[in-house]
Amino acid sequence: MKAIVLNSNKRLKEIDILKAAAFVFVVAQHTIGGYSNGKNLSLLEYSILKFLYVSAKPAVPIFLFISGVLFFKVYEEKLDIKKFYLKKIKYILIPYIIWSSLNMYFLKNTDRFKDFIIEIIGGNGAYHLWYMGMIVRLYLIFPLIFYAAKKIHKSNIVIRMVTFISLIVLYYEVSKYNNVISDYVGKMIFGKPTELEMRIVNISFIFWYLYFALGIYVGLNYDFIKQKLLKSKLLIFIIYVFLLIYAYLNETNSIGFIRSLSIAYYCFSILAVYLGSIMLSERIKIYKIMSFVSKYSFSAYMLHIIVINYVVQYLRSKLFMSDYLMLGILSCILVAIISPIIIKCLSFVPFSSYITGVKCSKIKLSNYGFEIKIWRNTQKGSRIIYKAGSYKVEG
Repeated sequence: MKAIVLNSNKRLKEIDILKAAAFVFVVAQHTIGGYSNGKNLSLLEYSILKFLYVSAKPAVPIFLFISGVLFFKVYEEKLDIKKFYLKKIKYILIPYIIWSSLNMYFLKNTDRFKDFIIEIIGGNGAYHLWYMGMIVRLYLIFPLIFYAAKKIHKSNIVIRMVTFISLIVLYYEVSKYNNVISDYVGKMIFGKPTELEMRIVNISFIFWYLYFALGIYVGLNYDFIKQKLLKSKLLIFIIYVFLLIYAYLNETNSIGFIRSLSIAYYCFSILAVYLGSIMLSERIKIYKIMSFVSKYSFSAYMLHIIVINYVVQYLRSKLFMSDYLMLGILSCILVAIISPIIIKCLSFVPFSSYITGVKCSKIKLSNYGFEIKIWRNTQKGSRIIYKAGSYKVEG
C-alpha cells in the first residue's frame, strides 16, 4: 500500500489521512445528511444528525485543497504536459465515464444515455458526480494555473501577498453573485439553457477556486506552512470550534447566513482536519486503515451512492431498522468500509486501472513449498504410486 509521495520520496502521511477523512465526510453527507431532514425526529436526534452533517460539509473544499497541494508537490520540479494529460485520461477520465454509466444503470437513470456526452460534461451520471464534471475541467486548464502560480511564487513577497488577498476578496464577490453569474453565463452560452445546461454552468470551478488556491499556496510552501500551522494549532482549533457552532446554528435556522463566516468555516475546517491528520499520521494502526481508504477513495467516491442504496435497503427491509439516527450513522460506517473494499477487490482484475483509477493489484505467493503425492489402496494398505518432488512458489 503506497502513501502519497513527493518527488523527493518524502511520505505525505497526513495527506493520506486527510483524503480518507474527506471521503468519509462525503459519505456522511449522503447518509447522515439525508436523514437529518427526516420527519418525526426527536430534538436530540435532529441535533446530533445536523451536527454530524455540518461537520462533514467541508468535504469538497478539502478535496480541492488536497488537489492543490499534491499538484504543486508532485510537479514542483517539472510539469510534463503530455504525461500529465495521458495520466489523467487513464486514471481519471476513463474511470469517470465508466462509473457514470454504472451509476446511470444501477440508479435506474438509463434515459440519460440518450445525451450521454452532455450528461458526462454536466456530471449528471448521478447527483454526486457533479464534482467529477467540475474537476475534469480543472485538469484541462491546470497547466495554465501551474505556470501562472509558479511565476507569481517566484516574485517578491508583496506581489505574492497582494495576489493571495485579491483572490480571497474576488472569491467573496463571486460567491455573493453566484446566481447572477450563472444566469448570465448560461444565457450567453446556451441562449435558453435547459436544466442540464445550467448544471454545466453551475458546477464551474470558479465557484470553488478559493480552496484549490489555498492548496496551491500550501503546496508551494509546504514545510514552512506546515510548521507554522503546527505552532498555531491551538488557535486554529479554537477558531474552528466557534465557526462550527456558527455553521450548526445557521444549518438549524437559529442564526442568519453570514457569507464571510461560511467561507471562513470551510477554510478553517480544512486547516483543522489537516492538523488532526498530522497528529494521527504517527499512529500506525490508524494510518494503515486510513491509507487504505485513501488509496481507493477516488473510485469509492463514484461508487458509494450505489452502495448506499443497497446498504440502506438491507438495513430497512432485512433488519427492520427505522430509527433515523441509527440508520444514518450505521449506513455511513458500512458504506465508508464497503466501498473501498469493493474497489480493492476490483483492482485484482486485469486492466482494472481503467475502472479503479489506481494500478492493478497482484496476488503474491512466496515461500510456499508443496509436494504432489498419489496413493493407491491395496490389500497391504495404502502406498504411494506417484511422487513429484518439492516445489516452491514465489510471486
